[in-house]
Amino acid sequence: MSELDVLYLFLARVDNYEVSNVAHVKGRMYRIRMNGRDYSAVVLSTSFQFYEKRYHLAKQRPDLVICFVHNTVLPVAVLSMKAGRLAQKYDLPAQITDVERQRHRSKIGSQCLLGMYLCGMREAQDLVDKFEPRTKRRYIERARLLGKRQRGRPVNSIAS
Repeated sequence: MSELDVLYLFLARVDNYEVSNVAHVKGRMYRIRMNGRDYSAVVLSTSFQFYEKRYHLAKQRPDLVICFVHNTVLPVAVLSMKAGRLAQKYDLPAQITDVERQRHRSKIGSQCLLGMYLCGMREAQDLVDKFEPRTKRRYIERARLLGKRQRGRPVNSIAS
């Protein structure tokens, strides 16, 4: 599902989330007034794209991620169109109950652990430290690569 599809789904459901204003800023960035609070929001297909597109490295991070599938832990609120719920900062996705067990069986479990690690959550750091050396090295390398800026124009959040 593309970001444009996610945006259309969100716009079709604005009454469900008490959205009173949606203003396009640039690219994937929007200013939204929801539940009486102003948000700088980014529209993505999955919540893990927040890390892939390096929004966690932006000078001004968005306050809200609007996505179709919430599949990782983020340091910002996440509105999932598939689940139809607003997850707060550092909330686990709805389908994840035990990260340690579920990281073996699914990509979402692995992405969730990686997101927790990138957020600096102590639980994830302890889990990664307990892994065998090869697995530990793989998670640390993925976190290092997601923490590096990419070539090209950096992602800058909302310009006031």
